[in-house]
Amino acid sequence: MGFVDFITIVIAIVVSILITIYLGKRWLFWFDFNLIGCHRFIYWIVVFIAGLSLIFSKIFDNISTYWLPLCCNVIIGLMICCVFTSLIFDIVRWLSKKKVKPNLWLKIVYIVASVLLFCFGHEMAINPKIVHYQVKIDKPAKVEHLRIVQLSDIHLNELTTNRFIQQMVDKVNKLNADFVVITGDTLDKYLKPFTQNGFDKQFQQLRSKYGTYIIFGNHEYLATNQENNREEDIVNAFRQAGMKVLKDDIIYFDDIGVTLVGRDDFSSFRYNVNRASLSDLIMFTNTDSPVILLDHQPKDLNEPEKLGVDLMISGHTHAGQIFPINIIEKLMYKNTYGFYRKEDDHFNSIVSSGYGFWGPPIRLMTRSEIVVIDIVFNKNTHNE
Repeated sequence: MGFVDFITIVIAIVVSILITIYLGKRWLFWFDFNLIGCHRFIYWIVVFIAGLSLIFSKIFDNISTYWLPLCCNVIIGLMICCVFTSLIFDIVRWLSKKKVKPNLWLKIVYIVASVLLFCFGHEMAINPKIVHYQVKIDKPAKVEHLRIVQLSDIHLNELTTNRFIQQMVDKVNKLNADFVVITGDTLDKYLKPFTQNGFDKQFQQLRSKYGTYIIFGNHEYLATNQENNREEDIVNAFRQAGMKVLKDDIIYFDDIGVTLVGRDDFSSFRYNVNRASLSDLIMFTNTDSPVILLDHQPKDLNEPEKLGVDLMISGHTHAGQIFPINIIEKLMYKNTYGFYRKEDDHFNSIVSSGYGFWGPPIRLMTRSEIVVIDIVFNKNTHNE
């Protein structure tokens, strides 16, 4: 485990404990629980087990591959919704100068509001929207326009349904894509669900003029130390599903005059995989023609901008997935979600919120999506 992974786990545990303590105290107040002695002790034990359920599910993910993760993810999702409900109740009580007090109707409203918020968040997670971006690249190509459909952060696991993936395939196939690109975290951690649940057969149904191209995200690497889940196993499974795997690879499409660069994920160094530098990759590309870069994590936009990349397509952030993480991410990335254009250097960045979700099956103030990128090239220097 790397230092960054350790710090992330520590922060997750601390935040979970603080949320659990807050909820435990607010439930005691708003539901007017009069617990003493061992009953109060048992109450707090149950609350802490629920509050740390997501962490427990990740620590003991080898014990159960379905019911434990399902229950834990739903529980933590409901608890997150309860946090928002509690905050609203506490604000109303504060504004009323503590005149609002627990009663039967408030208890009913609290429960209904939390459940409805969970249902709304779940709908935002499993019912993706289609987002369109128009990109102008001021370089010549052998075509006037190109349509790229992006999928990202699907996070396939034992809880993913075939219906959810078939919905994705059907929506993509209606978009008349020239390319389908999948920008990492297709797997949540393990390869097994992809091959044994028939998802590989569904991915074979994806249709586009020039094919489907896929890169690794950080989640593809999480279990590559385990047998039958090695890096080469994942690559082979993706290829057998009809996808072209790009790991620091460059493809020049002579018939359209466009270069596609697919980078390995930033996290690969933690797994003894040497990711090529972008400058080394760009050395083998013609930057006088359009260069499109696939890179899972939008960590550095300055380097591709300086090296002549025209469009960088990324995922990873989930657009925060659950408020207020999206606000925190804005401090970490120049482009945490959506479309960013640097007018001076004609550089474009698109970051998707992702098709799937991680952990609790909800999105609050974000939504799952499929991205459609319509690129128009410079007509004045268009090559016939």
